[in-house]
Amino acid sequence: MERGKKEPVQVKCPRCKFTKIIYIPDQDVPNCPECGTPMVIVELLDEGKSY
Repeated sequence: MERGKKEPVQVKCPRCKFTKIIYIPDQDVPNCPECGTPMVIVELLDEGKSY
């Protein structure tokens, strides 16, 4: 996947632990819908994982 295209990222609220997947750069990192705290990026989801 090329950089600059929309990429899925997981964001999480540091206060209540609510998680959500957003696409950047199409969406800004939101405030938590549960408590209003600014959410932080936890993980980039553009790479495959092997188990």
